Amino acid sequence: MRSRWAAFTNNGHRLLLCMPPLLIFGSFAPDDALGKGSNYHTEDRYNPQHMSSLPPEIRNSILHRCNEPKALHPFASYSADSKRIVLHFEHFICDGDGTYCSPSGCLHQVWALVRGHYLLVRSYYAPAGD
Repeated sequence: MRSRWAAFTNNGHRLLLCMPPLLIFGSFAPDDALGKGSNYHTEDRYNPQHMSSLPPEIRNSILHRCNEPKALHPFASYSADSKRIVLHFEHFICDGDGTYCSPSGCLHQVWALVRGHYLLVRSYYAPAGD
């Protein structure tokens, strides 16, 4: 099968005539050309938005025990249209101290939206990732 990007000599060897522009210019594209979200390593893993996006009742509860709380993205999981929020403290650091885990597991808190306000309905220790 003959390629439209190659010519053939009398002895059957292929000669490259030209390369498609995408192959030439695409290989030299800067990283920014790949999209803003494509460079995972530049994201701040402990983005302050992970805390600031929590409802005020939950955020205030955390701020009472911690001056500089930091959380990874999976710290808060939402269900039932955000009427139930589970906090996973294995993804949380308080003032540089991660003391919310013990050999029996890590602290988890379940918050529920009741009459327009979030209330703590359960605290328990479970293996990390539960």
